[in-house]
Amino acid sequence: MAELRRVLGPISLSVYGIGVTIGAGIYAVTGEIAGLAGEWTPAAFLAACIAAMFSALSYAEMATRHPESAGEGAYVAQGLRSRPLSIFTGYAVALSGLISSAAILRGFAGYFTEFATWPIPLVMLGVLAILTAAALWGVREAVWAAGIVTVIEVAGLVIVVVAGWPEAVKSPSVMTLSNAPAFTGFAAAMSLAFFAFVGFEDIVNMAEEARQPERTLPIAIGTTLGAALVLYGLIGWVSVSAVGPETLAASPAPLARVVEAGLGGNSGDILAAIALIAMVNGVLVQILMASRVLYGMARRGSGPRVLALVHPSRRTPHVATLVSAAVVAMLALAAPLSILAQGTVFVVLVVFVLVNAALIMTKRRAEISDHAYFTAPGWAPVVGLVISVTLFILSVVGLFG
Repeated sequence: MAELRRVLGPISLSVYGIGVTIGAGIYAVTGEIAGLAGEWTPAAFLAACIAAMFSALSYAEMATRHPESAGEGAYVAQGLRSRPLSIFTGYAVALSGLISSAAILRGFAGYFTEFATWPIPLVMLGVLAILTAAALWGVREAVWAAGIVTVIEVAGLVIVVVAGWPEAVKSPSVMTLSNAPAFTGFAAAMSLAFFAFVGFEDIVNMAEEARQPERTLPIAIGTTLGAALVLYGLIGWVSVSAVGPETLAASPAPLARVVEAGLGGNSGDILAAIALIAMVNGVLVQILMASRVLYGMARRGSGPRVLALVHPSRRTPHVATLVSAAVVAMLALAAPLSILAQGTVFVVLVVFVLVNAALIMTKRRAEISDHAYFTAPGWAPVVGLVISVTLFILSVVGLFG
């Protein structure tokens, strides 16, 4: 049976991680975060990054201990010694990616109607077909195609910073006790911002296509979180300073308002177009991730063997990719965006809890790997577990948007 090709190095895998993390979300959630945190919006992004960092450390160690496409399913199998939990985790990860893709696809169709009045189902299926073809083409080509789009995404955020900077400098936002939000408001803002950092976990499911995964995976995870923190911090400060939290919160396209404040006219349309491109990238990278998880689970004997087939010339898991695309299509056509987004939130947090618990148990048994691996501090998975449970509770009681 053909195997996946190891062609991804630290740069290409970091670009992949940045693309899936710095996606369409930041273009939409900035306004909601500003509405909750006000002048403290940059602090909400910083707190969210710190919260994500602990689970990222757990992922980095488990990924280098078990560099498999099954990703989180393999970690739970080794750490918690539970096959049912392992199977549940693996398919939960794939499902989170597929639900997220469907949500992004619906969002894309909504934005697209601003430029053309084509039928929404036709728009979604047409875009999905193009992206599926890209995923089947080859992982190196698909990742670099996603990388080109990532450059455009990041360029859009840079445009926001550059356009809004002069206005921001005139009346800079300052965090003081007098303008501090209520604890519940800041906690809700931090919880929402946390999901702007989610995406680093998708990197680990590309392990079997990475060169020297024990070195490449931690570098890519760290680079992804670092790049997200810098960009989100700048966006948070410039946006709140340039137009104010009230304006951001009231706008469905908050970053477009920042660009218009700096450049005037219809310059915000540029950001709307870039947001569309960002959404396309989000769908592609999630399909890549989900198909690798399905492939890895099948190869471990936890799924239909047909999902483990690899195309002999393209060396991609073509059956798993087509199945992933079919599920995305059904979800996008059947469920509203709000339901899809909420489903993604719950599934991701449950997986974070299980991965952190798996590393805790692995460290308690003092297991030694045959090869060098990244080692997270002993307290990292404990803190990551507590944070994930707390954020899940906050989401259940409705404290994040």
